[in-house]
Amino acid sequence: MVTIKALWRDGKTPQAQAANVGRIDDELLLLRDGRQYRYRLADIRLEAGVADLPDTVQLPDGGTLEVADRIAIRRLIGGLSWGDRSGHWLQQSWRALAGLALLAIAALWLGYRHLLPLAAGALAPLVPVAVEQALADSTLQWLDQSGAIGPSRHGEARRAQLQQQLQALLPDSRYRYRLLLRDAAVIGPNAFALPGGTIVVTDQLLALIQRNDELLAILAHEAGHVEARHGLRSALQSSGLLLALSLITGDASSALLVLPVSLANADYSRAHEREADRFAYARLRAHGLSPCLLGYSLQRIEAATHPQAAADENSPDSWFASHPDTAARSQPDGVRCPPRPD
Repeated sequence: MVTIKALWRDGKTPQAQAANVGRIDDELLLLRDGRQYRYRLADIRLEAGVADLPDTVQLPDGGTLEVADRIAIRRLIGGLSWGDRSGHWLQQSWRALAGLALLAIAALWLGYRHLLPLAAGALAPLVPVAVEQALADSTLQWLDQSGAIGPSRHGEARRAQLQQQLQALLPDSRYRYRLLLRDAAVIGPNAFALPGGTIVVTDQLLALIQRNDELLAILAHEAGHVEARHGLRSALQSSGLLLALSLITGDASSALLVLPVSLANADYSRAHEREADRFAYARLRAHGLSPCLLGYSLQRIEAATHPQAAADENSPDSWFASHPDTAARSQPDGVRCPPRPD
């Protein structure tokens, strides 16, 4: 019988005693003081030593065996459990542990950067239009209460005129568009879309852009966000997919409390902006209008709100949708537009 050298302790005092360990069938044999002690393998537990410390065998009577020859003791009694092996491997392999930590961080980043947008994009079309409209109403209420927007100084006739022009631009939409005018000194000259077909135009934008065709280009762009559900997708991405599932199943009460804030603070991605631009170009062309009108209107907004934005393409235009790279957007489909008429 092959034996292994070990140090035995009784578990009561720190004093150690030299011993030898062997195995007979399914029993561990302990030899010390000229006597033999037998323990069932099922009743003992092997603990891996940390760093260079020896392995420890826990005996059922409270005693312990410290064994420096780790390979030999594991061969003798059948090795460690999966959990102990994993823990020991990690203890001995700090580089592997650091690598696993980096891998976990990378997985979280990839999930947030790519998987979450994909999931939000897949779930957004499943949200009923009625729920989208309820989200828009909740968001407007939140904005009213926050003081960000207030009653418009323009009359109903101006609103109805823009509403009619917008509806004519989108005859085949699944949405019944609702155009609202609001005074918004904090937001400034802008228009923003909410889920379900609501588009809000600020008094400040009406004061800045006097041409109806340029205003219509802005409305077409915002309608592009509505049709593609960009605002809803951004809000779902930031608020979590559980809220998306509650919207789909019809239990929207919790989402109506959380999503309005996310919608009000949502920024569209550059891809979303380009998609809304393409939608606007197509609708303008379909009605005999130049796609250059969108670039003209954006140039006016940029010049009024951020004169240096052209030098800094990451400069935000407002709380809601940043409009990056206005110079490039003034060349629809790569075609250079003539100078803006003033």
